[in-house]
Amino acid sequence: MNVDIHTHDGEERYQEESLLARILNWFREHIYFVAFVLGPTVITFLYLTLIATPQYISEAHFVVRGHSSQSGISLTSILQSSSGGGSGATSENTYVVQDYMQSRDAAELLIKKNQLLDVYSRPEADFVARYPFFLASKNFEHFYLYYKRHVLVEQDSETNISILTVRTFRAEDSQKIARALLDAGENLVNEINRRQRENLIRATQAEVQAAEAKLRDINQKLAEYRNVVALIDPLRQAVPMAGFVTSLQNMLTSTQMQLDQLRQSAPNSPLIAAYQHQADVLSDQIKKSGNEITGSDTSLVPKITGYEDLMVQREIQQKILLSNVASLEGAKQQANQQMIYVDEVAQPNAADWPEYPRNIIVLVIVFFSCLGLFVMARLLIAGAQERHLR
Repeated sequence: MNVDIHTHDGEERYQEESLLARILNWFREHIYFVAFVLGPTVITFLYLTLIATPQYISEAHFVVRGHSSQSGISLTSILQSSSGGGSGATSENTYVVQDYMQSRDAAELLIKKNQLLDVYSRPEADFVARYPFFLASKNFEHFYLYYKRHVLVEQDSETNISILTVRTFRAEDSQKIARALLDAGENLVNEINRRQRENLIRATQAEVQAAEAKLRDINQKLAEYRNVVALIDPLRQAVPMAGFVTSLQNMLTSTQMQLDQLRQSAPNSPLIAAYQHQADVLSDQIKKSGNEITGSDTSLVPKITGYEDLMVQREIQQKILLSNVASLEGAKQQANQQMIYVDEVAQPNAADWPEYPRNIIVLVIVFFSCLGLFVMARLLIAGAQERHLR
């Protein structure tokens, strides 16, 4: 009975040693496969399970739309304005905002205002994923390459909604950076609106100011002219003078008619001398009053001419000013219609669980990449050996 037990134990040991020997032989025979395929895969597995720090993604959706679509705030109207109904300028500005969020300017802004370098240098971050990478130098260009791998802005081809994703080592950091990037994009859009408004209004506003200056100059000349001629309005003041001359002429005509009748009916009447004197006085007064209106450099005619010339200039300049003001209002309306806005379809979220690293996908990629390189190397070596033998 003891012999049987010893025999059974010996067989088990022999089988274990035989299995171990076969495994060792397989490893010896496939040493290159183990070294170049299984080795990197195992190292990657150990890194992902034991070392790699979880990374959290915060995602935000936004669109850039124009003033024409502002009346409809619903998601349907936003999609229509951003896809089929939006203008070319709005689409261009969408790409501008996307490009800005991944630009050096945005990275520098986040470094200054949101301590972005500290966000990607958290103490819990592993040596491979954190910045600076253990083999890379610490400078802005290297950080910018790192930044572009962790901040992505893509556009949905069907809806034209822009999707911003930010990946960091903490969920609150990802949400904070995504929020800061949306605010930076909105500030960029506001700056675009300001410059566009200035470009549209600047020339027209300059014309309005020039027209106002010319009108003030004409009004100043008109005031000086009134002081020189000592008349507020020569045209209005000439009206009663002309009326007075007309009344004198009527009186002279009436007196002359009475004088003619009296000479015919009573040639020796003593009233003839009185009517004659009255007619002479009226004639002299008419002559004097007429000279005040016309006939000399001091009369009203040259004063009225100079006054009318200034009034015509003022009227023309007033019309020019009104036209320029209307153009300015039109430019302001056009600027308002061309304004663009950033509409946030989905706010930045705080992730509940990490999305990186994606262990299975990474392991599959590493294994098949190494396997592909290993197979190609074996084929190249086999081909070279075959040629050498020949």
